[in-house]
Amino acid sequence: MRRKVVHIGLDGLNPDLVLEWRAELPNLDSLMKEGIWGRIESTVPPITPQAWTCMMSGKNPGHFGFWDFTYRSDYTYAEPNLVNSKVVMERVETLYTILPRFGKKVAIINLPVSYPPPKIENGFSISCFMIPTLGKQFTNPPELKEEIIEIIGEYIIDASTSDTNYRVMDKDLVLKRIYDMDKQRFDLTEYFISQKRCDYVFTVIMGTDRMPHLFYKYFDENHVRYEKSDKYKNALKNHYKFCDSKIGRIRDMLDSNTVMIINSDHSVQRLDGRINLNEWLLKEGYLRLNKYPEKLTLLRNCVVDWRNTRAWATGYTGQIYLNVRGREEYSIVEPKDYHNLLDELSEKMIDITDPKGRKLDTKVFKRTDIHSGPFSRFGPDLFINFDDCRWNISELIGHGKGELYSYDTLLGADDGGHGQYGFFVIAGAGVPKLGETEAHLLDIAPTVLTLMGQSVPEDMEGRILVKFESEKVYSEEDEDKVKKRLAALGYLG
Repeated sequence: MRRKVVHIGLDGLNPDLVLEWRAELPNLDSLMKEGIWGRIESTVPPITPQAWTCMMSGKNPGHFGFWDFTYRSDYTYAEPNLVNSKVVMERVETLYTILPRFGKKVAIINLPVSYPPPKIENGFSISCFMIPTLGKQFTNPPELKEEIIEIIGEYIIDASTSDTNYRVMDKDLVLKRIYDMDKQRFDLTEYFISQKRCDYVFTVIMGTDRMPHLFYKYFDENHVRYEKSDKYKNALKNHYKFCDSKIGRIRDMLDSNTVMIINSDHSVQRLDGRINLNEWLLKEGYLRLNKYPEKLTLLRNCVVDWRNTRAWATGYTGQIYLNVRGREEYSIVEPKDYHNLLDELSEKMIDITDPKGRKLDTKVFKRTDIHSGPFSRFGPDLFINFDDCRWNISELIGHGKGELYSYDTLLGADDGGHGQYGFFVIAGAGVPKLGETEAHLLDIAPTVLTLMGQSVPEDMEGRILVKFESEKVYSEEDEDKVKKRLAALGYLG
């Protein structure tokens, strides 16, 4: 049986909140009761661009070479390149390149790292929040742009406007914009199901990420910046309920041959603070500057003494590069000392406490232990999840020499941080009622291919979450007759 799949990505959806509010999310609840669901492990680090790309490809980030929105393709000290869909398509196969080869009609809507919009054979793509302006081509085929304008009006790229970050916008204005944006994505999903009759439709809803970054502190009394607000205390829950109602509407459209998959790429959870990791590296002597900045400054804009620097940090959750001789240009770390230095840093990272001296539940990962593939060598050497990612990092320098803790970034206030586990549910078209289990983002691509009756490439790393018994060719009576005939012919003993 070759099923169709409607796949909705809810960026940042938090499994703990789904369970807390399950009684008010009847459509997710129904899917959970009928199929398979649970927490889904994200990538390390749990950041949007590589998380969705891992999910789409079934491969770890070392196969496509980025761990954030910027990356390096050699051993330069900065990460000078901005991620884009051409890099993805040149380096890995994805569901939207594999399925069309089997004659499947595919539509992807708002998939992060889908600019420029990929050309999909006999299919459709609408790009994501990385569109420079609406004056650029953001659909493929190009004429699809006019078609979707007729359906939804002017395409809303993201919660932020062209000149204002959503974190500093008036909350009521950005709240309306998020709902309008997400409604567009859900409406387009319906259109590609009913009018374009696609076999695989994948849409990413970004409001489930943007909302908790803005409103987490209004409902979680444990938040370090908790603020009582009758106006906003249910803002995040109401948005979850809005998404649930849209999911129910879409599910009502589906025939008995269609599977629905819902999953997030990570969670957005309470943010307790940030570790100023480059300030720590400076204090401990791993990083050296020729001049300490007078204001908060990104590492790439600082005057770094690379000839005397052993390590530096980038990223959102905690990514450390080493300055390895024979690799980086002005390097001082001998290759024989590589793992010893990583072990030394790891031990010290685990000992970092919160400002009150309380121990953090910190996990440290060597790249060589968790990532493989041809582009892995250009990635960070060490990854740190401080306190299950409730503490993120700031790579900014200028907080004050030795100042280890901060909260806001140059982008403005932020209530939430990314967690290591998202949520998933799969139901419909004969999916067995397997109940709660755990999964990994890498499991989604092979599962989609299996659901749609296609073979799974051997180099995909995930496991198949839902398997079906093969359809029997022979009835028991016919099988017995054939076996007797084969035995009479001497083929069976």
